[in-house]
Amino acid sequence: MNLQNQNQRLQINLNLSQELYKTIDNLSQQIQGDHADVFLKALALLEIAVEAKQQGKHLWIVDDHENLETEISGI
Repeated sequence: MNLQNQNQRLQINLNLSQELYKTIDNLSQQIQGDHADVFLKALALLEIAVEAKQQGKHLWIVDDHENLETEISGI
């Protein structure tokens, strides 16, 4: 894939509930991006989680002292 193809965006249409749209809108404001940025970041995190699971690894959320708070499962 050449650089020109990497920078092209495709448009997709989604039917979302109002609740999900509000969540995406809220997240876009929190990350100071647009709705596409929310999807790109979400897909990047999902890709990392799926790859980790395939390698027998786990995804965790830890606090500032590296104490385990939550394991992300069900991916």
